[in-house]
Amino acid sequence: MPAQLANGCASSRRDEAMSRRLDCRSSRAQGYVCAIGIGLLPLTFQPAQAHAESAPEPEAPHEASGEFPTQLAINVVANEGLLSTFEQRVSSWFTDGTSVSVTVTSEADLNQLLASDPSEVRAWVVPLSAELALVTFSCVTPHSQPRHLVREVRLRNGFDELGQERLASIVHGAFIALREGSDGFERADAERALGEVGIGSGVHAALVTPAPSARQTAPASPERSTPKGAARPAEPARWLLLAAGYGGKLRGPGEGIGHGPSVALGVQWTTPRLAIDLLLSGQFLFRSQFEAERFDASTQVSALRAHLGIEPALGSGAWAQVLLGAGADIARVRSSSTLKSSSDALETTVRESGVQWRAVGQLDVGVLRRWQRLDVGVYAQLTLLLEDVHYSVSTDQGERRLVTPWPVQLGLLLQGRFRSAL
Repeated sequence: MPAQLANGCASSRRDEAMSRRLDCRSSRAQGYVCAIGIGLLPLTFQPAQAHAESAPEPEAPHEASGEFPTQLAINVVANEGLLSTFEQRVSSWFTDGTSVSVTVTSEADLNQLLASDPSEVRAWVVPLSAELALVTFSCVTPHSQPRHLVREVRLRNGFDELGQERLASIVHGAFIALREGSDGFERADAERALGEVGIGSGVHAALVTPAPSARQTAPASPERSTPKGAARPAEPARWLLLAAGYGGKLRGPGEGIGHGPSVALGVQWTTPRLAIDLLLSGQFLFRSQFEAERFDASTQVSALRAHLGIEPALGSGAWAQVLLGAGADIARVRSSSTLKSSSDALETTVRESGVQWRAVGQLDVGVLRRWQRLDVGVYAQLTLLLEDVHYSVSTDQGERRLVTPWPVQLGLLLQGRFRSAL
């Protein structure tokens, strides 16, 4: 039966005999090698086994810790009816797959404005007045501190179409700045910025007339009163216009320069890029004296107009205005003879003396500087007389024309305008 050796290998007697013939040193060296190997085996397997027993099971794979959220949740303190297209406007700025949702609410406090969530970037839009809104942003990624942004956004007329487009642009730019790490600060700095505009701990930013909260996400919830389907565009803002100014006009030979005050009343419809005006205006030109050969004459004109025009935006609060108008000039004419001798047999009459109605067309081109309620503008005017206007004298030898005002007359008007929302 084979003998069992200490190293765990089986050997026969024949093998034993053969091993005796080996060199003693070789046999002794082999024994040392086997002894060392047997001694190292526990040291090799026991630590590995202990490590396997103590190591936790591998976790399920997860997203990279530094990945920036692709969800943008916007909360707006406003009436829902004013923001029917705001979510669509903001989404149109993002082409990188960022998902945008908008919530309309009636109030917010400091903790809500600065709350952050790793799954989304949170933004709040809080109107401070019709001309100013506050926008806050909060984001946080794993293994990093929350970052915040606070922006003040100037508005022309609250949440009208132009204001919503400007807010959408600000929201997009701030989101990109946070994602790229080029902007953002700690909560303490954000609290300080909010405190400067009067929003601190325990202070709520709220509407004067609260509106129920509603989520503008698709699909719409059953509780929403907005009909299903595509969002309807917001109604253009309407303004009542009341203007007053002073202008002059070059009328040519005879009537000379006319000048006087003007007033206008109208309605304006605004869109993000353009305003449409419908106006009624009147100007009182003071009586002016002129001579026509042997006669003295004077005329006082009241100019009545109806205008239709547009106001394209030029930027930085400047707007152009183009008005096309039609109406009548009501001229009150007086004349007297300056003859020295009664031997001159002249019948001194001014043609159509008294009150004259003159049909006219008018083009106004101006530049305005707009503020929230008051506008100031300067206009160049071109007036076209649509009928023959002249002064003549009748004698025993027939009628003779004396002077003829220009059929095309140039004017200049300086005007201030007050606007009130309808």
